[in-house]
Amino acid sequence: MRNTNNIGFSVIEVLLAAAIFVIFAGGIAQVVLHGYSGNRLGEEQTIANNFASEGIEAVRSIKNQAYSGLANSVGTGITQTGGVWAFSGANNTFGKYSRVITVADVYRDGSGNIVASGGTLDPDTKNISSMVSWNFNAGRSNSIELISYLTDFKKPIVTNTGSGILVYGDGGVTTDAIKYKKFDGTNWQVATASADVDTGSTNKYLRTVKIYSSKTRNEKIMVSRHYNGTGQWIYAQVYNGSTNTWGNVVQLSTWNLTTLLNVRNFDGDYLANGDFAVVYSDNTTTPKMRVWNGTSWNTQSNLNAVTGTPSWIVVKARPNSNEIMAVFLGSTNRTMSEYNNGVGYATANWTTATSHANAAVLNTKKVMDFEWSTNLPTSGIIVYSNLANDKNFAGKVFVANGTGGGAWGSAASMAVQTNNLGNMVVINRPGVNEMEVCNKDGAGTPTIVCRKLTFSGNVITWATPTNPIVSAASDTGIQRSFDIEFENTSGTPAIIVYGDNTSTLKYKKFTAGTATYDLAATNVFAGASTFRTVLAFPKPSSDDILYFAADTNLDVFSIGWDGTAGAFYGAGNGWGQTTHGTNGSNITNYWYDFGWDQ
Repeated sequence: MRNTNNIGFSVIEVLLAAAIFVIFAGGIAQVVLHGYSGNRLGEEQTIANNFASEGIEAVRSIKNQAYSGLANSVGTGITQTGGVWAFSGANNTFGKYSRVITVADVYRDGSGNIVASGGTLDPDTKNISSMVSWNFNAGRSNSIELISYLTDFKKPIVTNTGSGILVYGDGGVTTDAIKYKKFDGTNWQVATASADVDTGSTNKYLRTVKIYSSKTRNEKIMVSRHYNGTGQWIYAQVYNGSTNTWGNVVQLSTWNLTTLLNVRNFDGDYLANGDFAVVYSDNTTTPKMRVWNGTSWNTQSNLNAVTGTPSWIVVKARPNSNEIMAVFLGSTNRTMSEYNNGVGYATANWTTATSHANAAVLNTKKVMDFEWSTNLPTSGIIVYSNLANDKNFAGKVFVANGTGGGAWGSAASMAVQTNNLGNMVVINRPGVNEMEVCNKDGAGTPTIVCRKLTFSGNVITWATPTNPIVSAASDTGIQRSFDIEFENTSGTPAIIVYGDNTSTLKYKKFTAGTATYDLAATNVFAGASTFRTVLAFPKPSSDDILYFAADTNLDVFSIGWDGTAGAFYGAGNGWGQTTHGTNGSNITNYWYDFGWDQ
């Protein structure tokens, strides 16, 4: 018999083999698909992480422009314009990805540790979250969140926020004597002479003076303009707070002229790098500049030429930068400005002069002013007179691009009063994009009139507050017989102190929330003669304000506003009414000035 073997697979064997294949093939497929999915997820997480990192770095850039720009937000986007980051909108979208930035307060316990709840607010630290969300597939959403804590590391360490120095002329119209008095936060110390501006002569009496405080050194700089009947001089000198001495006197300029005695054709400011820059006139159409670096004065340099000889100069460094805005009112009644890029001090570092107004009421009155916003430090406001018989405020916004340049917006005007504009001032309201603008008009019996200004981008909006006429009868003369300042920390109210052609100094409050000036005036204190000039100095990191006023007798007084009590201080210490110099030079000049320690 023959055995026959059939070589092949039974049905069962085929099914079993197929099953085994399916099991292994499915596993392999799962491994392959899982690997692909994992690779795609990793790639998308990397993209999301980059978007989130960009958000953190953008907010850091905003903070470096100004810490005050870190306003709390539960959800915002960011945008870049002209190379500068800013908050914008509710989020950012990049295809399937969405990014939301949040800014929140930080609280610390008694040991200084950050806590999620409770604790004490740390005003110098913010919690920044940058969250990016996307859908990985129809049934799965993903997100990445990066957290960073940003601090106000540029904030100066203030060791004594209540101290400062008053400087004033003490030689009448006979000698160049300048005195100074230190304020220790409670009491005034004995008056002492500053350095002699010219040891070879004593008849260059002081007409106007300003003092500037360094935020990086225990130092101040005083700039003063002098006159002897035929010639004029501008000097600068340095106060060393560590040794309580004045020195490094430098003559900035001199010229022979018996007119334009009531102007201030110089101004300066400290920069973020610690340098002090002063811009001044030498009675030519080319403004000059010198810089103190903490050790020595550099050689004189030129700005670009302007139209007319500068009679009034305003200089303001952009907050937390080395960039400088200089505004000029010239002898031809023309208002112009130049901007320094913050890189150097040569002529090439300044823009050519920008003309804002071809005419003004008078060049002997300060009918222009400029101020940077502390809420949005890339924006600055210029206000000015634009006509020979001008009754309207004009204004523009300058928007810095963060890289040493910027651009002016269009002019915006507002009808202000029935009489021509006069000596004016613009002040910044802390925390918002708002300014107050006031002037003493040119009527025979001048009035003091104020307006409110807000801005968005490079656009200005004017508004008339309630009770805008602060005084219906101020003293005669071209001088500014008022000053106004906001409380520093609260941002409201503003206190305007003024002379009303009497020997009693008055004040009114401006309540920002309702845009209202007090209808009725309140007395500050009574003197012996008519009050002519007023200056205000808000105390750093406080709602207190120190006011100075000079009268027809050429006496200068001080008194402090108590921001906590909402009233002026009474007698008892240096914050109450105090008499200082009694031998000033002229009722139309600021022959006194004050600077807080910074």
